[in-house]
Amino acid sequence: MNEKMNIKTLLKTKQAILESKLSILIDHPVTKGDQCESAWIDYFRSFLPNKYAVDKGFVFDAEGNVSEQIDIIIYDALYTPLIFGTDSGEKFITAESVYAVFDSKPKIQKSTIEYTNLKISSVSKLKRSSRGMINAGQIVAPRALTHIIGGILAVDSIDSKNIKKYMDDYPYIDIGCAIKSTSFIVSRDNKNKMIDFKFSSSDESILSFFYIILDELYKLGTVAGIDIRNYSDTTLSSMKIMKEDL
Repeated sequence: MNEKMNIKTLLKTKQAILESKLSILIDHPVTKGDQCESAWIDYFRSFLPNKYAVDKGFVFDAEGNVSEQIDIIIYDALYTPLIFGTDSGEKFITAESVYAVFDSKPKIQKSTIEYTNLKISSVSKLKRSSRGMINAGQIVAPRALTHIIGGILAVDSIDSKNIKKYMDDYPYIDIGCAIKSTSFIVSRDNKNKMIDFKFSSSDESILSFFYIILDELYKLGTVAGIDIRNYSDTTLSSMKIMKEDL
């Protein structure tokens, strides 16, 4: 390339492509659900490092509890065993392996924020364990469990100031992106009360979100080591999920 690479220009191109794809899909209600999720999954896969896998599906724990269906799951790709996947592409992901979960909606507004908060809470409330590791021949003690990032993704949204008003009532949402409106991030105290709310302008929504998600994932480091022994007695027949949900 003769010209100096401009990451802002490249991300704006990504934004235009994603916005166009999602806008077209939303105009076709028969396909908009699954296809919009797939568009966001493709977006994440286009820039996240290979240590992260991105899929839709369910999150479950060693006691057989299963989350609501999650549109986008970012999870560990290096040490995570894939215990089960469906023919339609949905994955069942162990709770210890999850970095972030997202709900995909046409618009961020009170009703979708409330629904997204419930779906994220179904993941955050699952039981997780941590196991020590062996690094360079040395035993490393189990690390503390990492926070599971919760987010909402959309094409459009209500005003950022109105989003902010709802965040204390819906504590499982940490970040969000509406490509035609804004991206935002919430900081909370140890009681999950909002202490700060930052948002972007509409023309930099994807650019801001790109940096937000990468920075939040960086701060998590690597998820705690999964103790696969806890899952030895867990089978799909014992999970609290009905066949018609598959």
